[in-house]
Parts: sequence; structure tokens; C-alpha cells
Amino acid sequence: MPRFRLCYRQEGRARYVSHLDIVRAFERATRRAGLRLLYSQGFNPRPKLTFAAPLAVGVSGCREYLDLELEEEREPVEVLEALRSNLPDGLVPVAVRVVADGPALMSLVDRTRYLAVGPVPEGFDARALQAELAAFLSRGEIVVERRSAKGLKRKNIRPGIYSLRAGINGGKLCLSMELKAGAGNVRPDEVLKALGERLPLVPDDFAVLRTALMSRDNQLLWGGKGDGE
Repeated sequence: MPRFRLCYRQEGRARYVSHLDIVRAFERATRRAGLRLLYSQGFNPRPKLTFAAPLAVGVSGCREYLDLELEEEREPVEVLEALRSNLPDGLVPVAVRVVADGPALMSLVDRTRYLAVGPVPEGFDARALQAELAAFLSRGEIVVERRSAKGLKRKNIRPGIYSLRAGINGGKLCLSMELKAGAGNVRPDEVLKALGERLPLVPDDFAVLRTALMSRDNQLLWGGKGDGE
């Protein structure tokens, strides 16, 4: 059966919607569009919709991915237009292509890129910010507290911060991050919180956008190298 990969944006009000509700939105959209999803076998059959990596509530994504399997052959452009006409505001299909059978989409994701934009800390210019980031990244450990089902747990996120750069644009502080995904993942809010221990910044003042999802060999999930994104 054909397997399609959808690239889409998640923005506006949709960034405040839980991942479970995003899944339901896509299920409803495919039904309304007349796209007959293939279902899994077993006691509790589920439609074959596979997301690359759920977005945290409050975070936007400009290049998110979803694989869907259909019972019948369709042209990619037909699938794209059908979804565009039936998804709610904030979920914006960008492109669709056919992909070969292979590993689950989520298992391909190894690292993510984010852009966080917020106020420039008072008294800091670009040079001072770069010096603070260099000192921040030189630490052997950057420990944060992460809540789990068993309560709060301390976690060293430094191994999962692959890069962190700062710039000032239009009077705003722009932080570019490349972070570990999957096992040992690091979240952008954790980086902002840890930075807040060195800089007078408030994580909640930052708008966060996920700009790329990449595999272990630095390939974008849509194809092509992630360098220079």
C-alpha cells in the first residue's frame, strides 16, 4: 500500500494544542477528505499515521513530518490538496511525497533545531552574549530538573546540546539551538531555563520555533543535508 510523507507547519493557535489532539485532527481531516487510511492489525486497530516527533505545547514547527498509509493509490498532489482543504487553522500542509517502506519515522529522528526569540537581557550586547554562551557550553555538566511519573529527576543536558548560538536582530535576542532527540533528548525550554541561571532572561518571554528534524547522518527527513539550515 502507498506510504506518503507529509511536510507541514504547526503554527498560530495549533501550537497550543496537545499532540493527542493533533493526531485526532489529522484523523478527522483524512476522513473528511475521503482518504482511506490503512489500519493496523490486532485487538485495537489504529490508523497508520506516524509522526516524526511530537511538538511541546507552545512550540511552533515550520517543518514537521507525518507518514500516512492509504488503502488505495493516490497522487501526492491529490493527497496534499485534500488535506489542505480539511485541516483546521494552524496545521498547514506544505508538500507530500511517496516514500518507500522502511523504519518508523520517529526512529529516524536523532537531533532537532530550534530558534528561540525574546528580549535582549539588559546590559548585554552581542559580544557579551557570545562570551556568556561560550562559558555556558564549557561546563562539563548542565543539570536541570525534569518531571516524570516518578517525580522530579535531575538530568545533565550538556551532552545533548550540540550547538548554541546567539545573535541580536531587530532588537530581539535570537538563540539557535541544535539538540538531541529521542533517547537522551534535550528540550529548548530546559536550555532556556539553564541559561536563565547565567543571564537575566525569562524562558516564558521567548517564542520557540522548531526549524528542522534530522537523522543521525545529518540528513533532513525530507532529504538533503542539514548543514546551513
